[in-house]
Amino acid sequence: MEYYYAKMRRFSILVLLWFVASSIIMEPKPVPRGVFGVRIAFQSNSLMTTYICYIDNGRSLAFKKTLTEKEFIYYASGKWPSIYNPEKKNLFEERNLLCGVAVDTFSLKEIEYCIPLDSLWKLRFSSYPFKSSNELGWSPRLMRPSTKQELYLYRNYGIKNIDTDFFIDSAFWQLLSDVQDTLWIANYKSLS
Repeated sequence: MEYYYAKMRRFSILVLLWFVASSIIMEPKPVPRGVFGVRIAFQSNSLMTTYICYIDNGRSLAFKKTLTEKEFIYYASGKWPSIYNPEKKNLFEERNLLCGVAVDTFSLKEIEYCIPLDSLWKLRFSSYPFKSSNELGWSPRLMRPSTKQELYLYRNYGIKNIDTDFFIDSAFWQLLSDVQDTLWIANYKSLS
């Protein structure tokens, strides 16, 4: 009987040691972080872009919110508090993007700006799709990228379908950087 109790004690000690060691060695839970993205397609509100944000908890994307361009700029610049940027970091500044919120010296009103966002429509269209501008886009086709451009968007940004997919997280930030680069633009336009 003593032999049985001694074996049980050793087993219990081993289980306890394993439990303590595994709780110490286990990887810490990832810190939830905000994830931003954009889709470039005609929307029901007559806009060409839809902005979104999520919380990435390490397992899935949760708390999806559709944003206006203004909300996106204010959240990403850290001007407005949100669960998507709780530390109120200027995500544009961290990525050297020409975006943010400036104060008009005459009216003293805040004005949001983001130069790369003004070029996103060019990925998809050959000319500005509304009559208010004669500006040309980067696509050789009227309403969508060429087949080579679509393949490029898939390989570099994970976009399988330009009509439904969002440029998300690092792909989104990379795209905003790329559309400011004249060499990148020339390369994209050459994929006709």
